[in-house]
Amino acid sequence: MKSRKLALALGLASLFAISLVLRPPVAVIGPLLPELKSSLNLSTLELGLLSAAPVLCFGIGAFASVWLVKRFGLRLSMFLMLIILTLSMGLRVFGGFASLLIGTLAAGLAIAVANVLLPTIVRVDHPKRVAILTGGYTTVLALSASFAASIAVPSSLALGGWVGALAIWTIPGILAVVLWFTQLRVSSSGIAEPKLDRSELKAEAKAVTRSPITWSIVIFFGIQSLGFYAVLNWLPSILIRDGSSASEAGALLGLATFVGVPTGLLMSGFYSKIKNLGPIGLGISLVTATGFAFLLAGSQFIIPACVLLGLGQAATFPLSLSLISTRASTQSQTTVLSSTAQGYGYLLAAIGTFLVGFLSDLTGSWSAGILMLLCLTIVQAVSVLIAGRPKSIPAG
Repeated sequence: MKSRKLALALGLASLFAISLVLRPPVAVIGPLLPELKSSLNLSTLELGLLSAAPVLCFGIGAFASVWLVKRFGLRLSMFLMLIILTLSMGLRVFGGFASLLIGTLAAGLAIAVANVLLPTIVRVDHPKRVAILTGGYTTVLALSASFAASIAVPSSLALGGWVGALAIWTIPGILAVVLWFTQLRVSSSGIAEPKLDRSELKAEAKAVTRSPITWSIVIFFGIQSLGFYAVLNWLPSILIRDGSSASEAGALLGLATFVGVPTGLLMSGFYSKIKNLGPIGLGISLVTATGFAFLLAGSQFIIPACVLLGLGQAATFPLSLSLISTRASTQSQTTVLSSTAQGYGYLLAAIGTFLVGFLSDLTGSWSAGILMLLCLTIVQAVSVLIAGRPKSIPAG
C-alpha cells in the first residue's frame, strides 16, 4: 500500500514538474525583448523571428509526436524531450543571437512533443482523474508562465542581465528530468505502458483527418494560442512604446497571465460535466475579444484589457484540451487528434505572432496587429460552436 501511494505521489509530482517547465522558456522572452534588442543589437525582424520561432516549433514538433511514441513509447519519449528541453535552455545562455535562436528552436520542439504527450499520459495513467488533473496541470502551465513573465526583468537586474534570467529556468528542467525518470517503466498506478498499434494509429489518423470536428478544434486551438503568444511576446513592447518602463510592462504582462488562473482552474472542472461546450466557448471567446478591443482603444484602458485578456485566455486553453480529450473516441485517437490540433494550431499561431510584429514594423503602430487579433478571436468564437457540439469523432 505504501509503495503504491509513493508511486502515485511520484507520478503526480512528475506531472507537476513537467507542467512547471513547459511555459517559462517561452514566457521569459517577451519581457526581455527590449533588453535583447539593445544588448545584441537585434533588428525588429530578428525579434519577430525569436518570438515566433518557439511557437512555430510547437507546430512542427507536434507532428513528430506520433512517430516518437511508436518508436520509443510514451514515457521514454517524454523523458527524451525533457532532456532536450533542459539542454536547450542551457545552450541559450552561451554566445549571441545564434545560440539564443538555436536553443529557443530546440526548446520549442521539445515542448511541442511534450504538449502532445501530456494529455495522453494523463488519460493512460489516471483515467478516473482526467478532468481534475487536466485542470491542475493547465493551471500550473498558466501560473508558471505568469511567474516567468513577472520576474524576467527583476531577475535580469538581479543576476547581471538576460543570461542569468534565462539560465535559472534550467533548474526546474533538471527537476522534471529526475522525477520523470521514476516513471519510465510503469505508470503511477503500477500498470505497464500500453503499446500503440501502428495499424490502429493509421486508421485513427484517417478518421481524424476526415472529421469536421477536427478542423474546428484546429481553428479554435490555433487562434486561442495565437492570442496568448501574441500577448506574451508583444504586450511588453506595446506598453513600453506607450511610455511604460520595462518593469511596469513585465508586471502588467504578469497581471494578464495571472488574473485568469483561478477562473481557468474552476472552468476546467466544469468542462467535463457540460455536453455542449459551444455556448460557453462562445462566451469566453467574446471576453477575450473585448480585451483586445480595450487594448486597441489605448493605454488608458490597459488594466481592463489585461484583466479581460487574462480571464478569456486562461479559460480557452483548458477548453481546447478538453475538446481534444472528449471529442476523441479512443486512446490512439487522442494522441492523433492532439498531434493534429496542436501541430496545425501552433503553425497558425506562429504565423500570426510573427505578423503582429511585422505589421507593427510596417505601419509604425501596433493598431493593425491588435485589430487582426480582435477579428481572429471572433472567428475563434464561431469555430467553438462547431467543435463544442456533443459529438465525438467516429473511431477509425
